[in-house]
Amino acid sequence: MAKQKKKRKKSIFRKIVEWLHLWLGLASGIVVFVVCLTAAVWVFRPEIERFTLTHFRTQESEQHYLQPSLLRKLADAHLSAAEVTMKSTSRIFLGKKGWSASVNYQDADGGYATVYLNPYSGEVLYLETELPAITRFMLFLRAGHRFFWLPPEVGSPLVGVSCILFLITLITGLIWWYPNKWTNSTRQKSFKVKWNANWKRLNIDLHNVLGFYSVIVAIILTITGIYYSFSWFKEGYHRLLTGKTEIGSTYPYEITPPISKSTSFDPALNHPEDIIWQEIAESAGIYEIDLILPADTTSPYTVYINPDVTKEGYYYRMYARYFDQYTLTEILPAGKRHTPFEQLSSPEKIFRANYEIHVGSIGGLPTRILASIVSLIGASLPITGFIIWYNRKWGKMKKKNTTKQ
Repeated sequence: MAKQKKKRKKSIFRKIVEWLHLWLGLASGIVVFVVCLTAAVWVFRPEIERFTLTHFRTQESEQHYLQPSLLRKLADAHLSAAEVTMKSTSRIFLGKKGWSASVNYQDADGGYATVYLNPYSGEVLYLETELPAITRFMLFLRAGHRFFWLPPEVGSPLVGVSCILFLITLITGLIWWYPNKWTNSTRQKSFKVKWNANWKRLNIDLHNVLGFYSVIVAIILTITGIYYSFSWFKEGYHRLLTGKTEIGSTYPYEITPPISKSTSFDPALNHPEDIIWQEIAESAGIYEIDLILPADTTSPYTVYINPDVTKEGYYYRMYARYFDQYTLTEILPAGKRHTPFEQLSSPEKIFRANYEIHVGSIGGLPTRILASIVSLIGASLPITGFIIWYNRKWGKMKKKNTTKQ
């Protein structure tokens, strides 16, 4: 009678890896499922909104944009005709070719109105006084992704901790996936899904094989996501990338705007928004420009300028300029300043582009599709993993009970 081969004993390291993978995966599974599933849809927000909200876009033209003051005047007239009363104009937005312009208003009670116009003809395209249904739906998905639909002070740490656990399960899963010995059989099981196998074997293959193929991108998406939950993680990530302890501003809106120190208007400055627009158009070109009007007597005109008008969802090159509301002299913030993207080192550029990496927009539509597919696989891993554990834990017990009967 042939001797049976002794089963190779697992090392303590292997046992620890498998224990961590199992129990951390079970502990974080529900949150990870929600975070990944909502992410798979959220990454396509620009395409979804552009397709469903037709007032966001307009016919491209070789004509020049109308002056911001004229767009504001036309928006004011439309608002008045619609009998919508608002306290003040807060911002004027002029986007890339093919996009509508918009004038935003706010009132004292927190209400708002946005008038969308054709930037070439001034035709009013749409008056928005509440968020469209599709935008509310996308924000609902974002609330699930970022906060698990809990208050931010509770949901953000919960999602962050779950993502840290998921990161550990991804790494331990990769170690577990790696066979003790490479044979033809282990190669087949490690790299190919056996679609004609029974459902239990198929479930294991989906967990192991899809997990392996997606693990690198999944780790990147997870690390860039934890960044938003914990400041200590963000600081450590920055230090690891750049070797620097002080983090500069990631986005220009993180900077406190400077104060307008003048006290009287220059009578020669008629339609200051037009002068600012002309200055930016001449020095920087016609980019995506968001002009924030002064909210009080000391606020400046703040202009957010995004040079990447040909690429949707790119913000890492955005910068801000500030103009005294009385003299239109350009002024600089007193504290932390925003370093232009071109002046950053390669590691700092990676850190600055964290959002674009996280949502997959860094390489345009192809990388957004990749991020969505990997997110769907990530959502499937807690499910297929739970089924594997359940079958091994309770399936054997059911078999024993059936045999006894």
